Amino acid sequence: MKNSFTMLVGAVIAAVLLSHMFLYQVRYDQVAVRTTFDKADETSVQATPGLKWRLPWPIHKVTHYSKRLQLLEDRIEELQTADGKSVIVRTYLTWRIDNPLDFYVTLKDPGEASRQLSSRLREIRGVISRYRLDELVNLDRDRLKLTAIEEEARSALDASLSQSGYGLKVESVGLSKIVLPEATTEKVFETMIKTRERLAENALQEGQAQASAIRSEAQSARDRILAFAERRAQAIRSQGDREASDEYARFARNEDFAIFLRKVEALKKMLDHNTTFVLSADTLGILDWFSREPGGTAVTPTAGSRVAVDGVKP
Repeated sequence: MKNSFTMLVGAVIAAVLLSHMFLYQVRYDQVAVRTTFDKADETSVQATPGLKWRLPWPIHKVTHYSKRLQLLEDRIEELQTADGKSVIVRTYLTWRIDNPLDFYVTLKDPGEASRQLSSRLREIRGVISRYRLDELVNLDRDRLKLTAIEEEARSALDASLSQSGYGLKVESVGLSKIVLPEATTEKVFETMIKTRERLAENALQEGQAQASAIRSEAQSARDRILAFAERRAQAIRSQGDREASDEYARFARNEDFAIFLRKVEALKKMLDHNTTFVLSADTLGILDWFSREPGGTAVTPTAGSRVAVDGVKP
């Protein structure tokens, strides 16, 4: 029984050793290069995930490379912009192995790839130095040229790497940090202050121009309204004069009756709102109509005399 268990353990160990010698695994995020006596060709690249067959070393040798993006960040360095300003920047790029066979033949080691790319990051600084400071740092997004700088630098690196035959591809290039030196910061603040003062002056002038236009429009509208009102008032006065002329012509045919009507209207206005107003009839002369003789001559009442009322004579 003990010998059987020992044989089973030995068989398991032998199977593990044999599988390690004749099998290798390629993960989904890897690509493998299997060389024969350290020589590689197109059939050496294994990109499909899973278990693969191989012969023991030194016949076959397997090297695994990652398919994932690799990040490379440069050190902080100060440089001059196109307008003579100093700026401190840190650049970065992301890269991946685009052709595993070319990469294995030329570089083999990802560390060596990082060293080669680090030396080419200086090309990004050369691109940055061709732009002005206000194209790197600005509150107005439309004036920033960061996207153009990154695209230009990426294109330059792609062209350089394609000629080298390293099998590398740069996916993105960018600026991870922009720092202004103290002297440059003071100049930037002065420029920002002048810019804000100029914007404030422009806004003030624009506001004054708009206020002047509003006042002018209001003045014009007022003049038009007053002219229309004056014409309308003149038309009403003219119409009133015509109607008054007609009324005066009718009243002129019986002046005493017209005066009587005016007095009645005056009394209506005076005695409105339940008001009691006592006056002497002799003062107003309202009863003069009832003291007239049939021929039209007014009769002055005397003591002891009576006046005919409602057509009844005394």
